Amino acid sequence: MINLKVVSPQKVIFEKEVEMAVLPGAEGDFAAMENHSPFISSLRPGQMAIMANNQLQESFFVSGGLVMLKDKTCEVLVDQIESLGDVNSSNYQQTIYCRSFLHQSIQTNFETTYYRFADLYRE
Repeated sequence: MINLKVVSPQKVIFEKEVEMAVLPGAEGDFAAMENHSPFISSLRPGQMAIMANNQLQESFFVSGGLVMLKDKTCEVLVDQIESLGDVNSSNYQQTIYCRSFLHQSIQTNFETTYYRFADLYRE
């Protein structure tokens, strides 16, 4: 089990113990699970799936963000998150538009953003 913490700019969305979280990494989907090697990655728009007992428990659309996996903790910083049951064609287009704007901003300041994020987890 890993401790999954999902945070938006406004608040902590949730924090709970999960067996596995499948996340939309910038280079492809990956599964965050116990004994995974530590890493930091950016997220692209896509589905975040939370699994338990080899079954889908919850599913969300994330518009992008950053993820850090270290020891038994997976922290996900998202620009925007919606339960997949709440996503429709209207708010999906708005989410993608906002994400492209945020992506340009993050690319411009990626190095600063990366190092600030990494500084939070230095021991």
